[in-house]
Amino acid sequence: MTDPRQRGFEFVMQDPKERFSNETRTKIRKQAMRGRVGAKRHRSDSSSSPSPTNEGGCRKRESDLGHPMPLSGLELLIRDRGIDPLDLSALASIHIGTIAARVLASEPNPLPGVLLCRQRSYFSYIPSHFGHTVALDDAFRCLITVAHSKLVPSHRSSDETILSNYSKALQSLQSAVSDRKTRYSTEVLCATAILSVFELLNSPNGKPWSQHIVGAARLIQLRGPSRFTSEFDKSLFISLTYPICAQSLLNDEYCFLDDPTWNEVMKAIHIPSETFSDRSELGIELMMLKPKVSGLAKRTNHAVLMQDTLQPEDFEGIIVDLHAARSTMVNWRRKFNTALIHAHEHSREDPLDFSKRYELLGISLVVHIILSRLLCSMVPNERGILEEEVQNLALELRTIQGSLEHNRRAELFFNQKAKIGEAAIATHKYFQEVVNSGRIVEPWRLEKFFDALGRKNCDGETCCDPNL
Repeated sequence: MTDPRQRGFEFVMQDPKERFSNETRTKIRKQAMRGRVGAKRHRSDSSSSPSPTNEGGCRKRESDLGHPMPLSGLELLIRDRGIDPLDLSALASIHIGTIAARVLASEPNPLPGVLLCRQRSYFSYIPSHFGHTVALDDAFRCLITVAHSKLVPSHRSSDETILSNYSKALQSLQSAVSDRKTRYSTEVLCATAILSVFELLNSPNGKPWSQHIVGAARLIQLRGPSRFTSEFDKSLFISLTYPICAQSLLNDEYCFLDDPTWNEVMKAIHIPSETFSDRSELGIELMMLKPKVSGLAKRTNHAVLMQDTLQPEDFEGIIVDLHAARSTMVNWRRKFNTALIHAHEHSREDPLDFSKRYELLGISLVVHIILSRLLCSMVPNERGILEEEVQNLALELRTIQGSLEHNRRAELFFNQKAKIGEAAIATHKYFQEVVNSGRIVEPWRLEKFFDALGRKNCDGETCCDPNL
């Protein structure tokens, strides 16, 4: 038996044998699709001018096969909109939607360039799951409509149509979440992820995107680690992990993924043969470190704000954990640089591999900047060295961003990270002024950095955890 999660249509770049159990029916579907969507194929010289005998044989075989099967709902949608689910796969790597939405709303329209490079993502599994869950179907129809409008403005759907589709998708998702039988299904989680992508394309500020990420985080938490075993589940987990971590950081919250049970899920996703992908050793190590950052930022924010009321041992635990996380980041960068040196030549020329390298590097720079700035706030004896490190990393981030104009996908990804680097540069003077103070920085200095990040600040009361 073939795994139903892997079934798909040849039209959407899936293995046709995985979709149909009857090889003859597969050939019919392929032929019907070619006829309806006008897909062009290269033909040999001999087949371009078939002999009467060959033509008659073809007609005889077609007659034996009967009438072509009708197009499915997804195939009709693809035919009408001209967009394959895999065409949207690059949008599964958005980490900070509020920034990405502004970039995608800019002119000239960057979306065509972003979508050029297909990648492994949960969009690969939509063909084999379409038509089985209303929430997923409505969410994808909603997304493909707005994507078509962005790509072909001269034939865009009306705002009323787009909003009507969105309203229907939200209602379907709410119904599925309210139903105990469906709320924990992979399709419902996928529908939530798809609607977050819709908001990237439809909302110029991306704020509704955050709401869907919060909803996805809650669904993942309620589902628990044991449910993430299929490739469809894993692809969703990979896509949603980073935005969930980013939202936790910006909202001054602990991230539930910073837990040994979720670390095991991340380890199980690992593919040993890959070097720079999300599922490579480098990718998994970074994925496991990212959830720790929001908790460390929350603890540091609280300690700096309440420094006059805390004991020395209260600071020591935070400083030890910050040093450990920073050391992990430094070691990761060393391994990354070594992997670059030993990368195969053909890998260097692969556009997707190129983009993934920059994704990993961008994440590592952001994490490193934040960890070093947090340590800089807490450890006066190391402040000079740490602040210099922060500025060097921020400048590296800025330099790389400026070199990526030829790769729109990598550029979009780095634009999301640039805000962290620019925040570090803009607040440099507040930390440089107290390099030799011998004290923990005043709360307002760290708050300046957090404000530049767009992060909520600890108020010393409602957001505080007594157990640092």
